[in-house]
Amino acid sequence: MNETQQIIANRIYEIAFNRVQLDSELIKSGILSSILVVDLATSLEEDFDIQIPFNEITIENFSNIVLIEKFINEKR
Repeated sequence: MNETQQIIANRIYEIAFNRVQLDSELIKSGILSSILVVDLATSLEEDFDIQIPFNEITIENFSNIVLIEKFINEKR
């Protein structure tokens, strides 16, 4: 994992108490509930100094670490 991916994985662990892989399905598997996804987004806003509009907190952007990293990089 690169640094960004590690930060995301650490936040997921802090929020959901689960260690995940880059391609672990976060939402459909139940690792992250809708409330936990919002918590994750809020944490990532602080970590990466970005703004994440509520309507962009979607399965397409938050399904796994790789997609979350891509989304963050687009926001930077």
